[in-house]
Amino acid sequence: MNKKFTIFTFILAFGLFISACQPDDDPVIDEYSYGENAILDSIEVILLESFPVQAQVIVKGNLPDGCTELHEITVEKEGDQFVLTIHTRKPTGDVACTEALVPFEETVDLDIEGLEAGTYTVIAQDQEATFDLDMDNILSDQDDGAEYTYGNTAIIDGISADVLESFPVQVWVTIKGNLPDGCTEIDEVITSRDGETFTIEIITRKPTGDIACTMALVPFEERVALDVEGLEAGTYKVVADDQETTFTLQVDNVLPDDDTDEKYAYGQSARLDGMGVNVMESFPVQVSVTLSGYLPDGCTEIHVITAVQEGDTFTIEIVTRRPSGDIACTMAIVPFEETVKLDVQGLSAGTYTVVAGGMRETFTLDVDNAYP
Repeated sequence: MNKKFTIFTFILAFGLFISACQPDDDPVIDEYSYGENAILDSIEVILLESFPVQAQVIVKGNLPDGCTELHEITVEKEGDQFVLTIHTRKPTGDVACTEALVPFEETVDLDIEGLEAGTYTVIAQDQEATFDLDMDNILSDQDDGAEYTYGNTAIIDGISADVLESFPVQVWVTIKGNLPDGCTEIDEVITSRDGETFTIEIITRKPTGDIACTMALVPFEERVALDVEGLEAGTYKVVADDQETTFTLQVDNVLPDDDTDEKYAYGQSARLDGMGVNVMESFPVQVSVTLSGYLPDGCTEIHVITAVQEGDTFTIEIVTRRPSGDIACTMAIVPFEETVKLDVQGLSAGTYTVVAGGMRETFTLDVDNAYP
């Protein structure tokens, strides 16, 4: 009797919890606030044993809550440096969000074809990683304008699906295997869905003609995002060659409609507890400022961060916003970390001051930061 009563109580409590998580009004699906508030833990560079060499960066970290999702990761090359910027987005409107950190892992391809031999640096927020090219990553003249034969020669050893704890849910599939030789490369990965089954096909290509190839197997790992937005709750299958895996959506992966015109109260309620200035070793020099602190409750969010220069001083202001009206908010403080780029191109050599929220830091430009 006690066991039945306990089960009934759990089911009732779970139902009340789910009901409480549903917004009174439907949240907006087509409006987002964008930022760069992913919390980065590490980056790792992997070089694939092919020619030309391929490079990938594995990015690991956390999103600040269950509503914030990765929007895109952009890569800019500056000299011998690759700078990664992680862009996030969060639905606006009255949506319920879990406040726990949400881990993520992303794989980003670097465009290194044509690079000369040397050491290169990858920078993302305050994380750095380096990789070495032992030889010029350029196909010889005999391969310029080469023609290719295409096929499905990748040998797939295993696949796995990762369901990210966000809403809408995101699903990534990791494919591991080998390419048959050093000349064969992955041309594209095609994903299709038929009912509850996703099929992944890896298209390979190999240059035609008389070229020298290493005959050893070349391992690869690919991460593919599945288009699961709008799918109903249920279990889905992913198939690649003779390998398969499954994943489950616990609830319908659809944001309900919302016709409300959300209004906000704006202010400067963010509290800083740390600031660091990062000077990147490039030319022209790039300077960014990492700000860490907390927001006063679960409804307050960062709207925009401005950096204004007056003379040799940069003043940073964090503008916050909070939905107006009678809404339920968690009252626990919410930590944040933001990175702001300063416009330092063209500045003269000298020492500059950065001021934000009562904190003050300096940085020095040893030479004029402009091309002659």
